[in-house]
Amino acid sequence: MTTTAPGPSVRLGVLAPSSNSNAESSMQRMLADEADVGVHFSRFRLPPSLGDRIDAAVLGDAPALLADVEPDAVAFHGTSGSWTGFDGDRELCAQLTDVIGSPATTASLAVRAALDVLGLRRVGLLFPGPRPIAEQIAAQYGADGVDVPVLSAPEAELTNAQIARVGADWIDALAGPAFDGDVDGVVCIGTNLRSAYRVTKLEAEYGIPVIDSATATLWQLMRLARAPRSIRGWGRLLAEG
Repeated sequence: MTTTAPGPSVRLGVLAPSSNSNAESSMQRMLADEADVGVHFSRFRLPPSLGDRIDAAVLGDAPALLADVEPDAVAFHGTSGSWTGFDGDRELCAQLTDVIGSPATTASLAVRAALDVLGLRRVGLLFPGPRPIAEQIAAQYGADGVDVPVLSAPEAELTNAQIARVGADWIDALAGPAFDGDVDGVVCIGTNLRSAYRVTKLEAEYGIPVIDSATATLWQLMRLARAPRSIRGWGRLLAEG
């Protein structure tokens, strides 16, 4: 006899840095009305240097533990590939698929895929980390066919925990300069920055798409799990599904 279990039928797996307090809470908020989607998290500790590439050795047992729930798709909820290189993230996805048995993405690759879907080739960059890293991000995007004529990064260097605590006014102020370069969209790189909550407001104010890395991660996960849908209230990308 075949029965259908109650609760979510779509399972998403997420690998989150241990210092990230935004990944779980924001994704649960975005999926509040999607009763058929469940999200399962596994955590790992980031290496000390922002320049270190994330690979299977860094993730340790986290992927294998996540594999136990048999997710339909999995994501590394981090953006280091935006400056260490997209190819490294593609290698990481292959490693994750080998371990977990599910299609995989990263926050960096999700943002890049969103730009292709929306046809954005000239974007402003909002990044809550050091300006030299933001410049590396711009260089990576440029090498991959996306022009980044303007970027905005804070003067003071913040820890990952501090980034999660900045307020809406701080995010809006940091975002402003990213719209000043005659761009057709803006990307917010940094999954612990709560910029997803500001996307709808920023898009309404400036009239162009805003791609937040945490939002893009969920968007790409849903597509990989073959369960895309329109989720409103978080900007154009999720609304278009």
